[in-house]
Amino acid sequence: MRFDYGVGGAALFAAMYLGVMPLGAQEIDGTRFRAPEEGTWYHPVEPDSWVHIGGERADIEAVLTRIATTGSARSLPDDPSYQGEGSWIAEWVAAGEKALSEGRALAEAGDSLNAVGKFKAAVAYFLRASSPHTDDPTQRSALQQAQIAYGLMAQHHPLSIRKIEVPFEDGSFKAWLHMPKSESPSPVVVVSMGSDVAKEELLPYFEKQLSIRGIGMLSLDMPGLGASSEWRFSPDLDKLHVAALQHLKTLPEVDPDNLFVQGASFGGNPVARAWLARPGINLAGAIFMCGPIHSSLVAPPQAYAHFPEYTMDGVRARFGLRPEAGFEEISAVAETLSLKRQGLFEGPKIETPIFAILTNDDPVIPLKDADEMLARGNSVKRVVYDTPGHCPERDSREAMAASWIVDQLR
Repeated sequence: MRFDYGVGGAALFAAMYLGVMPLGAQEIDGTRFRAPEEGTWYHPVEPDSWVHIGGERADIEAVLTRIATTGSARSLPDDPSYQGEGSWIAEWVAAGEKALSEGRALAEAGDSLNAVGKFKAAVAYFLRASSPHTDDPTQRSALQQAQIAYGLMAQHHPLSIRKIEVPFEDGSFKAWLHMPKSESPSPVVVVSMGSDVAKEELLPYFEKQLSIRGIGMLSLDMPGLGASSEWRFSPDLDKLHVAALQHLKTLPEVDPDNLFVQGASFGGNPVARAWLARPGINLAGAIFMCGPIHSSLVAPPQAYAHFPEYTMDGVRARFGLRPEAGFEEISAVAETLSLKRQGLFEGPKIETPIFAILTNDDPVIPLKDADEMLARGNSVKRVVYDTPGHCPERDSREAMAASWIVDQLR
């Protein structure tokens, strides 16, 4: 039995998917992330999430089965140091290349609808291959393939999706601008996700919630990731978001009086900072979801031992640290990101509306942190899911966020 369990093929997938076996990478016990040794895989195994962004369940099952049953023996089925036959990256890249080829064939045949579906699947598989999106050349190559597939999907999508260059410092960074069908300038929300989630995962939010309400979306990568990899995390973590907001004001299809910023997990930190520290950008509103803003950032170094190796590898890359950097080095960078340490929990009242979406027992953001931050606001909405764990489920939180944006339009 190669991995200390005796299931294989479809039975293995069923055991993982139905919860018979511990998945480990991103599970929550109510107070903290599970330590990686408690699980059986390095990567989070989240088939529903991958289907959500365009993957096909049969493909996902087949890839996971090949990873678990093919190639030489190893301690973890998806050991990131193994890149031969049956490795995580090789199998997901192969699935991505197949879906990409099928999408191109469909597009050439004039079948745009099904081509878009295949391109979405290719994006989902290449993103799996590149995760946790470190500076490793093989991961970077897979992420570039995801960006190519997304661009092809955008060309055939019924709504307007295009890549734009956002000026920043002496250069620029790339972002995706998604616009609804409209004859007049549209509201736009600038959106980012966590430290290990690329901007190409955000399309369902635009398709299912924003476009039907006449709202556009600019998706961007966090510093140190994808199209934003030239920069790394720093105390002014909202720097790219602010640049994007300023650039949007110059575009004729965008309503400059109705710009919003939204972020979840680590993407919530720049949202909170922009709301607290940037009154001059004249936001119509901010949507903050489960982001670290103080306590988890100033925790002692040994606290990071409770997080999966997968998560910490991504964090090292975002922080600009060596792959072998210890928890002390991580802690030294993390504490500079505390908005309370930056003095931003104190100051005059803020008129910009803010909507905070949280859970009642999140290891990343205790409710006391959120309440202390939100005390600065004069127009605050706060929703707390009565469930432990990090961040509420995407569809429900995004539906609430989109409805709230409509309520705030000027």
